[in-house]
Amino acid sequence: MKYNVLFILIDSLRSDKCHGKNKTSITPNIDQLIEKGVYFDQTISSAPATAVAMSSIFTGLYPFKTGMGTEGYHKLNPKIQNYIKILKENNYHTYATAPDIASDFGLVCDFENVDSSYNNYFSLFAGLGDQIINKISSNSLDSPWLFYLHIFDLHTPVVVPKDFDKKEFGNSQYERMVSAIDSWLGNLLKLIDLENTIVILTADHGEYIPFIEKNNEQINLEPSLTEQKLWELGNKIPSNLYPIKRKLGMLLRGTRNKIKSSKIDDSKLSPYEKRILFESRMGEGHRLYEDLIRVPLIFCGSSIYSSKIISQQVRQIDIFPTILDIIGIKNNVKVDGKSLVPLINGEKVEELPACIESPPELKKKSEKVIGLRTSKFKYLRDLAHQNRVLELYDLENDPFEEKNIAKVNFDIMNQFEEKLSNLRQNVMVDDETTDDEMKIIEEKLKKLGYT
Repeated sequence: MKYNVLFILIDSLRSDKCHGKNKTSITPNIDQLIEKGVYFDQTISSAPATAVAMSSIFTGLYPFKTGMGTEGYHKLNPKIQNYIKILKENNYHTYATAPDIASDFGLVCDFENVDSSYNNYFSLFAGLGDQIINKISSNSLDSPWLFYLHIFDLHTPVVVPKDFDKKEFGNSQYERMVSAIDSWLGNLLKLIDLENTIVILTADHGEYIPFIEKNNEQINLEPSLTEQKLWELGNKIPSNLYPIKRKLGMLLRGTRNKIKSSKIDDSKLSPYEKRILFESRMGEGHRLYEDLIRVPLIFCGSSIYSSKIISQQVRQIDIFPTILDIIGIKNNVKVDGKSLVPLINGEKVEELPACIESPPELKKKSEKVIGLRTSKFKYLRDLAHQNRVLELYDLENDPFEEKNIAKVNFDIMNQFEEKLSNLRQNVMVDDETTDDEMKIIEEKLKKLGYT
């Protein structure tokens, strides 16, 4: 029997906001998937940018081997073998519902349905959710199938449905949206037979949530309702007026932050608190902190009924090798990822380091940063200059990455550099993306808030 595969990716969902003591969302459906399946609570994204991370997920390769790990944005190199092609070669039908930005980067072109992408601003709660439900309930998917579902509603700025914009569904706008998405997932999962379907739930990357509670007070720098509406309206203006819209948007955000930050005593904030309040995942800087690269990963259904939490570090590149292992498809193409089935079965498996890298920047004002992460340490350096940036964090004793210990741990630094250099071989520089394609991609990224 060939199992169907429902692959749910919730854009920008952080691991600690999906499971654990730090979440205030109401998520009975995600909780049930965890209770019935396996949850990997230390899954590491290859990069905190949607397209770059997706390239790793679909190929099992690090971005620097897909043509997308460069200082500029590129489309996925179509010559690279990916898991969608492998599934189709093994008589699987492949379907996708993903935002346009995924299509622009060539990430959904191998799916067979013509409606594989939707407008980036089309919300689950504005009709998209109904379309997905109808697609599954109408039995229009030919078995065996893989359905890749990419939910974009948690991407900044978050616009929470009115019914969920209440304290009972979470402290922040972000967590209230998690509650809303979970509620919709409940309707979707009612249509899924877990006896013959594997369900995977994960994310491409995490996100900063500019909301903290300190000394019994809340500091909330999330976008206001007015900003959310102006952002939605601004995305409808002609592209030739975009520079004006961008300047107005920056002015509005700057004014808002000045007003709110003037009420905040910076001296009483920790480095971590300042970071999440005032920095942006889509702004400048390396952006490789835990909030942005640690994502959830759940496997549930078919023969996976172990109700197990696995804390050992795993990687995005391991997801599809695991799927193929479960459904019994052999892949002879060499990839960086490894099947997690041995871990699921309780076997002792050596933890592998995770290569991470910062996303490209449109303005290219900051260095491209690469690094290596283990459960104990995170090592970072500049891509082009080995002796620039240079950061080392002790994740066990400094989970918020507030103290760079690079200058006093040369032996550890050298060990990580040797491992990183060995892993970063066969770097591919993409030469397939045309100038016209890049203009379209950059325009859409700017509208989404990237700099």
